[in-house]
Amino acid sequence: MLSIIVPTLNEEEHIDAVLTNLKPQLGFEDEIIVVDAFSKDKTADIAKKHGAKVILHPKSGVGYARTVGAKEAKNDILVFIDADCSPSRDFAERIRKHFSDKRIVAVGGLDLYESDSRILGTLYNSYSVGVFHLVRFNHFLTGKYWVPANNCAIRKDVFFSVGGYRSVICEDTDLMARLPPSRDIVYDGKLRMALSDRRFKQDGFFKTVGLWGWSNISAMMGKGVDVMKGYTKN
Repeated sequence: MLSIIVPTLNEEEHIDAVLTNLKPQLGFEDEIIVVDAFSKDKTADIAKKHGAKVILHPKSGVGYARTVGAKEAKNDILVFIDADCSPSRDFAERIRKHFSDKRIVAVGGLDLYESDSRILGTLYNSYSVGVFHLVRFNHFLTGKYWVPANNCAIRKDVFFSVGGYRSVICEDTDLMARLPPSRDIVYDGKLRMALSDRRFKQDGFFKTVGLWGWSNISAMMGKGVDVMKGYTKN
């Protein structure tokens, strides 16, 4: 049974599509939890229309919003996605299949970006595929694991063993730095998520990747780049 958690802020242009995509994949005991930062548009109303549980929570960073949703989850498998994504048609089925093995701790999928530009789309996805294989290799060598916060599933007890995501940039790396190594991780290249390239459009690809790089280093050093305050914290 899955609890799918989606943080939102003014996502009326995207939330209908992702929930329409997900609903046919869900079983009777599955749930969708939308953690909304008091959107000024119709995001919360659209989510409720689809039967999602909507939690209103003050803006405190997307990472912590995911944790707020996880605290309200009734199921043991937490699934984290974004509001501007498009999961594959067998997304939920693949996650259930992996977690049918009681030893599995977490599952990470492959992010692919949609873009109006073929050249930029190739750049974005070459980067994303490279990251996917790099973290798989690092897991093979060290047992430390990273799964993307917008395309992953993790057991609730493991997630909360270190307090869950914090309000930092690259909250997934920050979580990995605090969790102990485990060999019971699945990297599924067919668990695919199509993402909007709006973040790259907003600040530029290289600037965005540079920020992620610095934030990842900060997280691995035991600190995190605070989303709300703009500085590193322990």
